[in-house]
Amino acid sequence: MKKLLWIIPIGVVCAVAYYLLEYGNKEPVQVVDSSPHYTTTIYFHPLDNFTQQEAIQLRAVIEQRFRDIFNEDFEFEILPNKKFSIDLMNDNKTRYRADKIIYSLSKKAVKHKITIGLTHKDISIPYKGKSDWGILGLAIHKVNGCVASTFRLKHKERDYWKVVTHEFIHTYYRYPHCPKDSSHCIMKDAKGKADFGNKNDLCGYCKSRIG
Repeated sequence: MKKLLWIIPIGVVCAVAYYLLEYGNKEPVQVVDSSPHYTTTIYFHPLDNFTQQEAIQLRAVIEQRFRDIFNEDFEFEILPNKKFSIDLMNDNKTRYRADKIIYSLSKKAVKHKITIGLTHKDISIPYKGKSDWGILGLAIHKVNGCVASTFRLKHKERDYWKVVTHEFIHTYYRYPHCPKDSSHCIMKDAKGKADFGNKNDLCGYCKSRIG
């Protein structure tokens, strides 16, 4: 046992001596991160009667808000208008299916290229046992596109950017609704109510996990 105890420190001394002889007179090696760095591009896609001018105005608001909310840089582009096709409607042809819209927009989307559909039309999904539940917006897990509608908003100019931001966070960060259910958090579950009056930012809890 005593011999074994001596072997360990002697081995360490030899290893250190070898390192000094081999590397002691050499310049330190710099480790360079060669992984690619991306700037995420957000594509605003005006749909049907949502105009280019409205998209430009929204982009100006979103650019400022995103600088305040996120610790990340984004690029923004506005795509040409796209008309809705009848196959995107629900069975009764009264609303447009949000999930169908997203899949039609996100076929070429990747992680660092997010497409957000912008619409004034009423959109819906099957939800809570109903085949046609009207909603403000929708994001689908692991799909790099989402859609946001002004249809159910009482204060469209004040609150639409908040709906867009809410769906973007679901889409890009894969983040759920606010776990704290904070009344001031953009990520609070609307629970069927178009109430965004007090929501101008993420709560402290969500910001610490996203920003």
